[in-house]
Amino acid sequence: MPRALKPEKVRPALPSGFRDFGPAEVRRRRRLLHTLAQIFEQYGYEPLETPAVELLSVLLGKYGEEGDKLLFRILNSGDFLAGVPDEATQSSTTLLPYITDKALRYDLTVPMARWVAQHAGELVFPFKRYQIQPVWRADRPQRGRFREFYQCDVDIVGAEGIVPLLEMIDIARAGLKALGIQGAVLHLNHRALLEYAAQEVKWPAEQFGTFCARLDKADKIGWPTVEALFREEGYTLPAWLNPGLDVSEALFNEIAKVPSLQSDLSVLPSLLGSSDEALRVKWDPTLARGLEYYTGYVYEIRVPGSGVGSIAAGGAYASLVSDFGGPDLPAMGLSFGIERIFALLEDTGASEAGPSSVLVAWIDASPTYVQHIVRTLHAAGQSAFAYPAPKKLTKQLEYAQRRGFRWIVIVGAHEEQTETAQLKDLHHHTQQTLPLHALAEACQ
Repeated sequence: MPRALKPEKVRPALPSGFRDFGPAEVRRRRRLLHTLAQIFEQYGYEPLETPAVELLSVLLGKYGEEGDKLLFRILNSGDFLAGVPDEATQSSTTLLPYITDKALRYDLTVPMARWVAQHAGELVFPFKRYQIQPVWRADRPQRGRFREFYQCDVDIVGAEGIVPLLEMIDIARAGLKALGIQGAVLHLNHRALLEYAAQEVKWPAEQFGTFCARLDKADKIGWPTVEALFREEGYTLPAWLNPGLDVSEALFNEIAKVPSLQSDLSVLPSLLGSSDEALRVKWDPTLARGLEYYTGYVYEIRVPGSGVGSIAAGGAYASLVSDFGGPDLPAMGLSFGIERIFALLEDTGASEAGPSSVLVAWIDASPTYVQHIVRTLHAAGQSAFAYPAPKKLTKQLEYAQRRGFRWIVIVGAHEEQTETAQLKDLHHHTQQTLPLHALAEACQ
């Protein structure tokens, strides 16, 4: 009989835009996310988690035409082509509604709004939630941008105006300080001011989204280029829209003409004039943010010269909860760009301490005594584990060194008889004999 052919080996690879994380990376990420979660809790936000998969009916139309194109759609189970009429197979546009009705979540805000609408009768408003979970976008991967990445959001539902804005800025500042990031700038604008600017230049109201998208390119292609694009179509932008100018009396005069901003005029000058080593606030009249559900303040945080883009962003939005049949409530949120923050911290050389585990090495002690030592260390709150077999001591020492451990506990038959252990400090190359009750304190 012919020998069965061995299956070809599969080359180990990941799809573009997706990543693995090794032990050291996972520890760093968990530490960062835990730091931010503690800050969110300090400000009264509660944790929420939603499924990775949402109905397309929930997601479509919330992110604009470009955002809808970036949804990772999921094929229906089973024979997904069964029952599809021939005329529907002529193009992907006509075929899609028949073969998929679900997608991976694009962000955390829309799923949160869907959840709030479903549970509105049980919640106390204003409802404050934070959410730290992965999202997926079929985007073109580049530095700091991936197809699967974590978002780290805080949102307050049932509140609007200057006080929630100040809280978002305080949370951002506290988060950046806790992570060791300095020199960040929060670019601030208001959608109502953009609407006012569009009216001033007599831009067609039905094309307001296009107006915002063009202005929003100022930080990438420069203000003169943006002006030229508008001029080619016969529109002259007012000078006060130039983001390169310092906050001027002329700009505040225009802000004062916007009804929804008039009550905030007493606070904005001091907010924009404040100086802080971690984060300062700058009014950017071209900032629009791409998502269509924003209706009030919008903001992005960048670190000049970092090359990683915005590291946090958010804004105020209304009616998103009511779109799902819930109450018509205003809301405001902030999302930390975790992946870009990691890239920024790597560039600045921020380092993390290695694991503090203790290895219990053994030669001729009994497995029972070895595990007794491990349990003693655990009871004192120390991370520890035993080498799985009594190999040569040099092999066990090499293992501890390659793992980056500082402490190794060495036991044999003599230590078991005397209920002691040898504690070796691999950093300072010292070794001492200790009773078991003193081990954990010596490993600090």
